[in-house]
Amino acid sequence: MADSILAVLATVGVSIVPVLELRAGIPLGLLLGLPPAVATAAAIFGNILQIQAALAVVAAVRRYGGRFTGLARWLERVERRATHHASLLNRYGWIGLAAFVLLPLPGTGVWGGVVLARLLQLGAGVTWLGLGIGVALSGLFFGLGWGGVLAGLGFLR
Repeated sequence: MADSILAVLATVGVSIVPVLELRAGIPLGLLLGLPPAVATAAAIFGNILQIQAALAVVAAVRRYGGRFTGLARWLERVERRATHHASLLNRYGWIGLAAFVLLPLPGTGVWGGVVLARLLQLGAGVTWLGLGIGVALSGLFFGLGWGGVLAGLGFLR
């Protein structure tokens, strides 16, 4: 029981980390012996916990980032990459944001979605809805994929 709780906490913890997110949390949970549904749910929960923190950090960086040269350059690069996908959001709103977060590519997770939503000045409700649905769908697809791979290799019973 205690091992399961620690495995869930580790899965949530790894899924909170910006670069790792649920794409690392789900495999970790599975390798720690969690059932696929539990590992996926814990990773989705951890990834969703990031949303408010990401919104606050991105707002602060946009407000104060120009004062620091390195931070301003980083923000410029991130905004340049995010504007590449801006037409998707302008056209489809929260559905476009969910699709952006759902993509399994570097920079398309919660943090990239928040930057993109802020650039396009989407409202908080639209941002939360798009990010939440994108994270949930991404977690479900990723969890099903990992569960299938590990079951095929004989690691899951």
